Amino acid sequence: MSKIAGLPGSSEILEFSEKVIYLVIAVTLIVMSIVSLVSSTSSLMKVIFNGDVILGLTSVLNDVLFVIILMELLGTVITHLSEGGFQLRPFLIIGIISSVRRILVLGAQLSTTRRLSQTVFDHSLIELGVDALIVVILTVALYLVQRIRKNSTSEENATLYGES
Repeated sequence: MSKIAGLPGSSEILEFSEKVIYLVIAVTLIVMSIVSLVSSTSSLMKVIFNGDVILGLTSVLNDVLFVIILMELLGTVITHLSEGGFQLRPFLIIGIISSVRRILVLGAQLSTTRRLSQTVFDHSLIELGVDALIVVILTVALYLVQRIRKNSTSEENATLYGES
């Protein structure tokens, strides 16, 4: 039996507790995804029948991309439970999706808003530029992670990525 701080069996208790917490997180992510999908489907129906289509579709797109982010997080939790280790790739993907989500939503809002002050317009353009830069940086990081992983030995991958 493993010992932590001199207590027999404490490692097993902590590992079990960690798995229970990850399972609760996974269930919560699933529930959040379902609720968000139901909400966005309801919003889509309202838009189709009696709303501002462009603005409504922007909102639905925002919700759907949020669900994709939740699913990526769920995949990370599942991978952690099944394989262990920390996975960097899903977080890079989540960052890319989040930034693209913001770019799409902000771009749609800018195209549907009739009159903007110069200050608001300038701030929006700066935000678009920063988000685009974040996408580029995270994409390069994702490429580097994939390349390093591909060129690593199986022992290095086991150490770095929790792979066996």
